[in-house]
Amino acid sequence: MRTLLVLAAASLATLAQSQEYTHYHGGWQGPFLLYVTQQDTGAQGSPAVYDGSLQIAADGSVRGQLPDADCILSGSSTDFVSPANAALELDISGCKDIRFNGHFAGKLINNPILKYASLRLSSTRSLDADTAQVSAILQR
Repeated sequence: MRTLLVLAAASLATLAQSQEYTHYHGGWQGPFLLYVTQQDTGAQGSPAVYDGSLQIAADGSVRGQLPDADCILSGSSTDFVSPANAALELDISGCKDIRFNGHFAGKLINNPILKYASLRLSSTRSLDADTAQVSAILQR
């Protein structure tokens, strides 16, 4: 009987953790990869990785930061395909590397089974045929 109770408690804990990933609202943290790509040749220069965080409020507003890069993120989110995923429109400002200041658009795609979300953002302005990109694997 005791073993059955332990198994039931473990199952409920796993279910509760998985449910955290069934919606995109809330806090996210992890390493953010900043890089610049060129359409014909791929990545330009060395990418940089910074620890960061995002907070997505119930009203869809987004706030975040990459402290070591001096980047501040702000913007909005909406459901993308399902309540687990988000389309994001973000303004990034204050970055040491000015190529990453500006407006970005992209997606936050949740993986509830593996308990992470993938973030992909692209600058909406051109840098003379180069595009600033931000990617991250985020967790709760």
